[in-house]
Amino acid sequence: MGRYLSIGVLGVAAALSASFLPHFIAFLVALLSNFTPLLNDTRGQLNLVMILVICWSLRSSLAEGFVWALVGGFCLDLLSILPVGTSSAALMIIVYVVNSAGAPLLRLRIFFLLAITALATVFMSAFSLIGLFMLGNTYDIASMTRLVLLPTLLYNLIAVLPVQAFVRLLQRRLEGGVQIAPHSLSLGSEMAARE
Repeated sequence: MGRYLSIGVLGVAAALSASFLPHFIAFLVALLSNFTPLLNDTRGQLNLVMILVICWSLRSSLAEGFVWALVGGFCLDLLSILPVGTSSAALMIIVYVVNSAGAPLLRLRIFFLLAITALATVFMSAFSLIGLFMLGNTYDIASMTRLVLLPTLLYNLIAVLPVQAFVRLLQRRLEGGVQIAPHSLSLGSEMAARE
C-alpha cells in the first residue's frame, strides 16, 4: 500500500516545494528578518521530498524505500531544470545508506535522523550541482554554499522532526493502527478474571 501512496504524497510534496513553500519561507524570513539577519537574501529551499523519502525509508523495506526514492526523484526532476533521473539516483543512494545504517542505529533515532538529514542535504545539493555543471552551467561554490546550502540545511533540520511524526502516524495507520492485545478486548477474559 505504501508504494502506491508514494505517488500522491510525493507528487503533492514536489508541487508544494516548487510553488508554495519557497514563497512561504521567504515570507517567514522577511517577517523574522530582525531575528535572522543571516537568512536575508538567501535562496535556500526546504527539500520536502527528500525528507519524506528519508523518513519513510527508516521504517520500511529497501524495495519500498527505492520506490519512494524513484517516484520522489521523478517528481522533483519534472519540476526542475535537472535531467530526469538525477534526483532519483541521489535519493536511491540516500535510501540505501539509510536502510543499511538505520537498523544498528535505531536506538539513536532522533540523532540519526538529524545526522542523516544533514548528510543527505549536502549530498543532494552536491549531486544537483554536478548535474547542473554537466548541463554547462557554472556557479560560484562559495556563494552557493552560503546562499543556498546552509539555509537549505537549516530548513531541512527544522522540518524533519514534524515530518517524521507525520510519516510514523501514516505508517501506523497503514499497518493497522495501534496494536491492542486480543485478550483485552474480549468479554470472556474479563468474566474469567472476575471469577
